[in-house]
Amino acid sequence: MGWTYEQQNRLQREVDILNQYFPSFAFVYIGSQLCMEGWLITNSKNNYKIRLYVPKDLPYSVPDVIITYPTQLKDYYGRLLVNLGASANMHLLSPIDNSPKICTYRSTNWNANITFYKVLMKVRIWLEAFDGHLKTSNDLDYYLKHQ
Repeated sequence: MGWTYEQQNRLQREVDILNQYFPSFAFVYIGSQLCMEGWLITNSKNNYKIRLYVPKDLPYSVPDVIITYPTQLKDYYGRLLVNLGASANMHLLSPIDNSPKICTYRSTNWNANITFYKVLMKVRIWLEAFDGHLKTSNDLDYYLKHQ
């Protein structure tokens, strides 16, 4: 897919911001889909590999975000997150590529000024809440508000 001049500028802006705050993230293609992948480490020292799918209509849609590592990610009860499907209590949307999809923004709350940095900050907070869930069994709703 070809990117417009405006989209190319936006992608460069996203890279510049992420290089400063999330330097492990880099562009990769998954088939023909442009993505950004990188690692996030929680305060509990758990490592998660994150994939952010760059929307084809950048910047007008919420990017899909999944956890690709650890594979077979399980909740406190030993259930695979992908088997939970869309779960409001766990702030999950329907899985993509057999990986859990994190809810970051409602499409009604999205605007073109929101950057990947802000999306990844929400992912980072989600991961901290998930680590809390793994210790306490509390759903992510206990830690996070719906946005």
